[in-house]
Amino acid sequence: MTMSMTGYGRAERSEDGKTACVEVKSVNHRFLEVNVKSTGKLFAVEDCVRKTVKKRFERGYFDINVVLTVDEKDEPEVVIQEPLLKGYMKAAREMSENYGLSYPPAFGELIQIKDLFCVKNGEVIPGDWNGLVGSALCDSLEQVETTRKNEGALTESETLERLDGIEKTIGIISNEHDSVADVRCEKLIERIKKLAGDIELDDARIAQEAAILVDKADISEELMRMRSHLVQVKNLFGSGAPVGRKLEFFIQEINRETNTIGSKTISPEATNMVVQIKSELEKLREQAQNLE
Repeated sequence: MTMSMTGYGRAERSEDGKTACVEVKSVNHRFLEVNVKSTGKLFAVEDCVRKTVKKRFERGYFDINVVLTVDEKDEPEVVIQEPLLKGYMKAAREMSENYGLSYPPAFGELIQIKDLFCVKNGEVIPGDWNGLVGSALCDSLEQVETTRKNEGALTESETLERLDGIEKTIGIISNEHDSVADVRCEKLIERIKKLAGDIELDDARIAQEAAILVDKADISEELMRMRSHLVQVKNLFGSGAPVGRKLEFFIQEINRETNTIGSKTISPEATNMVVQIKSELEKLREQAQNLE
């Protein structure tokens, strides 16, 4: 199924006084990039989040916010690192005896010592949160995938409609080109004779040169390749694989053939239709950039 790269999802999971909230936003991007922000030192959890996203999606920029909270009734327990405190107190006593510094040190001075105190309850421990974060992440990614599929289906419908319009325009250009080919050759012969004036020319040679000029202006191969590209693009949407990058490639190829037709044709009507096709291709390119 065709998927857009724009999506949003949010989910919460709670257990044993702990709550994990995961919010996911995705937008279009050339590749797959995942940015994770979380409360606490949860680098291991963040890595698992990235791996989970990369297993489910092919393209897009994902902005994921993981918020972890603990019930207020579970009061945190502050634990003193006794061996570390004894070491600091011994050093402070020796400094007081040797240098006359005040002893014992004040609490305000002790609390600034790194790793002297730690919070036992309410502390964010990665292993305790893996299940909650994983469940909330799966729920939010499910929402993201649903929104991406819905938008992708709309984009697919609009794209196929535009492709049908381009195909009809190509048919009109082809019919117009076939109907005026002989007329174009005759007009070239008349123009050559008019420019030659009284100079005697070989009619067979003039016809041959005119035919060569008309052949150089022939656009049948370009039209054939455009039709082939359109068929391949339509087949993409039924393949079930990501279509974004391939669609961009075929649009580029169709645009190249359109430019060639525009440079060869001398018909005002065909030129106007070439402009219409290029306008539709530009709209298709914008849509393709937001498809996975």
